[in-house]
Amino acid sequence: MSTSIFTAQNLERAKILKPVKINAQSGGDYWSLDESVYFYQKTLGIDKELGLTGLVSHETHRNRSLFTPYAAQYILPKVPELRVTADISHWVVVCERLLDLGEEDREILDLLIPRVTHIHARIGTTQSSQCPEPEDPVFKEEREFFERLWLRIVKARSKDSDLITFVPEYGPYPYHPYGSVRTHGQVADSEGARLQKLFEDSLKE
Repeated sequence: MSTSIFTAQNLERAKILKPVKINAQSGGDYWSLDESVYFYQKTLGIDKELGLTGLVSHETHRNRSLFTPYAAQYILPKVPELRVTADISHWVVVCERLLDLGEEDREILDLLIPRVTHIHARIGTTQSSQCPEPEDPVFKEEREFFERLWLRIVKARSKDSDLITFVPEYGPYPYHPYGSVRTHGQVADSEGARLQKLFEDSLKE
């Protein structure tokens, strides 16, 4: 695939910066599942050639190959070394539900969690990938779901003595609703500090 060439060129540029982690929005939602598997298998070879094995994580983002949990459920077992950026706000929008309803959801998250090395820690809703005020009581159900999931990821990664990174990825309009009380930057800053403490405290337990 020509996309593999594009991926290699971008990774070569990123490598110059000596990154701790590289997030990739990769693949396409219009590819077949087997095309996505082939692509990800090729990316692992590129990572190895460039000395970036384990540093590149592929995002669960709409419009990309891992845009739905069901695509991930097919792809991940076939590419077991693939590392993932968990931006589950996209999955919640795609599925129009919090992914805690039953056995199918549990199985998918159990498959995902060991592969996550980076978190886009943004609370979304079933109708929007970003809520304007994560601590507002109206978003209590969503906040509790996302925090449970993120804590599972943090604890799983800590058991492997591996690095876990996160970004409170609250973006500008149209992600951030027009007319919100705070800017997206203010929300990101406050969530970053709040979640850093939450994650650190969880590892002391």
